[in-house]
Amino acid sequence: MTSTDAHARRRNVRFWHAFIWLLVGAVSYAVALAVAVLLYPDPKDVLAPVIGPSLYLTPLFGMPYLFASARQRGWVRRVVYFSAVLTCAHVAANYLAWRHAMLSYSFEPGTQTWVRDLGTGAVGGLAGGVLALMLLVPLRLAPFTAASRAIILFGIAALTVLGAWGMAEGLQLTNALEYELKSSRFVFWFECVHLPWQACLAFFLAWLMRLGRRA
Repeated sequence: MTSTDAHARRRNVRFWHAFIWLLVGAVSYAVALAVAVLLYPDPKDVLAPVIGPSLYLTPLFGMPYLFASARQRGWVRRVVYFSAVLTCAHVAANYLAWRHAMLSYSFEPGTQTWVRDLGTGAVGGLAGGVLALMLLVPLRLAPFTAASRAIILFGIAALTVLGAWGMAEGLQLTNALEYELKSSRFVFWFECVHLPWQACLAFFLAWLMRLGRRA
């Protein structure tokens, strides 16, 4: 086996190791979020734009991977990223999406409602994708090469589309914001928004970290 083949094999191992454990984290987050929403005393409190269960549970997404990679180089930087950086990115994305929804709110239901929800999800997906992927670089969890830049841009586009789809279709299917507010509707809506988005994020995070850090 040549050195090039060995290097490619190590990259593939790093990808699958990170991707599988991040998917475990996404599922763990989804389960914890469902429980937290169902146990919340007042359903409307889960919509808080800065503090809410969907936000303070964010570190759970990276916990399985952090435990599984505890002996690998760069662990402290990964802890900072998955605990603090990703949480701040989630808060920022959630606030911007909430602000867009408030500014474009209409009391008259119709096709404009679906377009508004699509735009709200796109704003959140775009902001979250930009922050989550770009902030890998200053933490030296991913290089800033031509290849990584292309992956980051493609990832941002995919996360924007998934954010828009999850928000619009989740609300379309659940009518979660219609009176009377019910926790069970919120659970399904939140899972539509978060689970596909986090699964997609897991793929791009694993792929970018597979490329290694800058020297």
